[in-house]
Formats: sequence, C-alpha cells, structure tokens
Amino acid sequence: MWVYVWLGVTVLALVVEFFTNDLLSVWFAGGGIVALIISAFNVPWYVHVPVFLAVSFVLLLCLRKIAVKHFSKGDTKINADSAIGKIYVLISPIAFNQPGTIKINDVVWSAISEDNTPIEQGRKVKVVDIKGNKYIVEEVK
Repeated sequence: MWVYVWLGVTVLALVVEFFTNDLLSVWFAGGGIVALIISAFNVPWYVHVPVFLAVSFVLLLCLRKIAVKHFSKGDTKINADSAIGKIYVLISPIAFNQPGTIKINDVVWSAISEDNTPIEQGRKVKVVDIKGNKYIVEEVK
C-alpha cells in the first residue's frame, strides 16, 4: 500500500511543480522516490516517512538555490536594450523637462538627458539607460 502512496506523492509533487514552476515541490518528488524504493522492501512506515521528509528537505535546502541560479540565466533582454551604449544623432533638441528624439533602426524614439541638461539638435548622444518608453542619453563630447 505504501508504494502507491509514495507514487501518488511523487506524481502530485511533479504536477504541482509543472503548474507553479517555483522549484519547490520537485524536491518532494525526490523524497517520494526514495521513500517509494524503501517501502517496496516492506520497511515499516515509521522509517520511510522520516526518510521522505529528510531527503525532501535536504534536496530543497541544498539544491534549490543552485537550480534557480541555473534556470534563471540573467534578466530577459528586450530589443530596445541593444541600443544601450551606442551613439546616435539627436534629431530634435532636448530642452529642460522637454524630451528630444533619436532615430534607432528607422524608428524615432523620445530621449531625455541623463542629468536633465539641454542638448542641441544634431549632436551625438550615447544611450545610457531606458526608462519606460524614453531613452536616457548623455552628450558625447
């Protein structure tokens, strides 16, 4: 009977992990597999239940951080991020609290200066950041 209980626990943990994707319940599936193997040899329940808990929590505490780091390979970049660090020509001037425009890949974007200083039209600017739908730029001297 315990073999079916641990098989159910393992399947349930994997189904929950599939729908949540938090890397929390998958470790209980590992504990369930170990408990399933132990219970297949007719070991009493008071042995395989603590083994299930111990294996599950050891896996959770030791491997979750590594797995999260491995599966989250940095921030998701958007196409607009590729403009950061590049130099463009200012199409319209940036005034105090008034955005100018730059052209990136044939698309005109709003641009504001990093330190809110005015920049004249035609000057070269370097993109340093993106905030909302505006590029943050600094004048290239």
